[in-house]
Amino acid sequence: MPIKPLGHVLLLLLLALLFTPLQAAEGQQRLEAFLKDLSSMEAGFVQTLHDARGELVEQSHGRLWLSRPGRFRLHYVNPYDQLYVADGQRVWMYDRDLEQVTVRPQTEALSGAPALLMTAGDPLEENFSIEELGLHEGFYWLELTPRDRDSNFDFVRLAIEDRTLRAMEMVDGFGQTTRLLFETVERNPALSEEAFRFTPPPGVDVIGER
Repeated sequence: MPIKPLGHVLLLLLLALLFTPLQAAEGQQRLEAFLKDLSSMEAGFVQTLHDARGELVEQSHGRLWLSRPGRFRLHYVNPYDQLYVADGQRVWMYDRDLEQVTVRPQTEALSGAPALLMTAGDPLEENFSIEELGLHEGFYWLELTPRDRDSNFDFVRLAIEDRTLRAMEMVDGFGQTTRLLFETVERNPALSEEAFRFTPPPGVDVIGER
């Protein structure tokens, strides 16, 4: 099953931000304010993928739920119906069209270059060089460049408005840009435990250990 760039990389960054304390500098104070006392989050989003020439390749819509520590639910509803659920131990990936579920241990599914983002307790500065880009499109932007040269993305940009994360951009080694724009963001909603549980529907193919 193909894994969308957001599902495999940008969510790792967002989860890392939920795990990771920041050492605040001037431009990072808005990001710190977003993270302060944040236990959960619910957001609707639009995701776009542009090639190296800036041409739109794909646009998708969905909804995201996060709960600290280490759980998320990501549901793409258009143009494809795909669901990703991390329950703290496993990551479930369900493609309704293919009638297929892939399940992997969470530490394995979120491994690779972006895994350094998941290291609890490490300040972002240890794994990234951080540059303040200032005000653009009505948001304050930060650019995070991984210190690991083997990373599969060049940098990630975060857009902050007041105490809210509004957009994320990732540029990979091929010059492709994946942008996630949050249309609605709710801080610390009451989320049910069921949101982070997944049971494969009857009759679907299940790949991997349960």
